[in-house]
Amino acid sequence: MKRTSVLLVLFLFILFSLTAAPDFMQADLLMDLEEFARCETELMVQKGLASTDKEQAEVLWRLARLQVSIGDELPDNDKDAKYIEYEKGEAYALASIEKYPNALAYLWKSSNSGRWGQTKGPLNALGKAKGMVEDLTMVVNDFNTLDSTETWYVLSSLYDELPGGFISFGDKTWAISYMHKAMETLPTKLLYPGHYKKFAEELYSRNWSASKRAKKFKKMESDWKGSATNVEKYRYYEGKNDGKVQPFYSSVLLTQMSDRQEAVMVLSYIKAKHQIFKNLQPSDAQEMADIEELYSEWT
Repeated sequence: MKRTSVLLVLFLFILFSLTAAPDFMQADLLMDLEEFARCETELMVQKGLASTDKEQAEVLWRLARLQVSIGDELPDNDKDAKYIEYEKGEAYALASIEKYPNALAYLWKSSNSGRWGQTKGPLNALGKAKGMVEDLTMVVNDFNTLDSTETWYVLSSLYDELPGGFISFGDKTWAISYMHKAMETLPTKLLYPGHYKKFAEELYSRNWSASKRAKKFKKMESDWKGSATNVEKYRYYEGKNDGKVQPFYSSVLLTQMSDRQEAVMVLSYIKAKHQIFKNLQPSDAQEMADIEELYSEWT
């Protein structure tokens, strides 16, 4: 009887090992908690459990996402080490796409590529820009993924930081529209102070008056309705409904305030939210310190 019980347990263990599918809940939680070393270990365990191309792709894009954070944590003066981590991240994303094309692999391929270019310098960042736009366009057009706050954030940052005119295709107004969408798609489980800070900085820099906004929004509404693809349409998202929209951080419509008034309102909102938000991450403290400094400077 005892021998039969042992054999049954062994059989069930082998059966479970053969049929177990990856479970990414723990890895995603560790990522949210910024426990990057433990997250990598967990993902390697899940990689061993992945038996289909789709499951392998799920692991690989998460590893690509992780590499952005690992590279970001390294000192700014250790550029060679940063290059290695971002290149590793891009390789993971490419492997994910090869296994099973998916929107998040294209997003984190773009993010790793962009970080590599930023670390290398302005000319290299420009060189990466076209490929980044192609990747992000795949996300929002081909995969019709419109609820990824990271995708809209990267698109916004790209158009905000690139020069315009004859040098490149930067456009600060498109950047703000993309960031409006990034703000509307923020997950509720994390604070995301970096999104608020970036959004406020973009608005403060553009510096349109309330009257200029109202005028511009009318033209943007026409472009919003007339655009054929997602990536084109959301360039004008700020002007939908002629700007007669009340965002979640405001008590008035977009047409009733200037850019800089909106920027201050955005910072006021995240400052208040920070006071009551429970799920704070290690990186939130530095972001909030920067926000407090900006708020003091602008008010």
